[in-house]
Amino acid sequence: MQQLEQRKMEQVKANDNVIEGYALRFNSLSKDLGGFREVISPTALKSTDLSDVRCFIDHDSSLVLGRTANDTLKITVDEVGLHFRCELPDTTYARDLNVSVTRGDINECSFGFNVSEGGESWKRDGDNYIRTINSINELAEISIVSIPAYAETNAEIAQRSFKKVVNELQKRKLTLSLELAKIKKG
Repeated sequence: MQQLEQRKMEQVKANDNVIEGYALRFNSLSKDLGGFREVISPTALKSTDLSDVRCFIDHDSSLVLGRTANDTLKITVDEVGLHFRCELPDTTYARDLNVSVTRGDINECSFGFNVSEGGESWKRDGDNYIRTINSINELAEISIVSIPAYAETNAEIAQRSFKKVVNELQKRKLTLSLELAKIKKG
């Protein structure tokens, strides 16, 4: 089996028992990975099987948070990158992570992958080398991490749907009140 590469990325958000964010962002330059930097192309996930991806804490396979195969991890590829939404298990490590994410101590992501044969290109940029990942053969896992390789990843506590709707309704109500006040003045 080919050695799995790991890259750290993104900020994480959490709410109740759901964490979401971007595990990877396209066209985002990584930190120095040991003599080179890396960019993920928007084409990198086009042929990748995403049906059984796991979500871990710090790439530790004994700390499973969710899995696409059983629908506790949902991932979607959009124009930004790979978005995820993970329903956390009722475990001590998941509760601890939720607290750390809520406090902002942990707010980034990473991913473990294998590049397809011929799925990368290299170029020299001054004294640095840039590796562009054009095709990922396997995306084995995403992880919530404290030290990412990509600064633009994120994870966060998800707001409850009801809370979002109430907030949006309050915003609309205020906007309409302001518009009505302008009409009455005019």
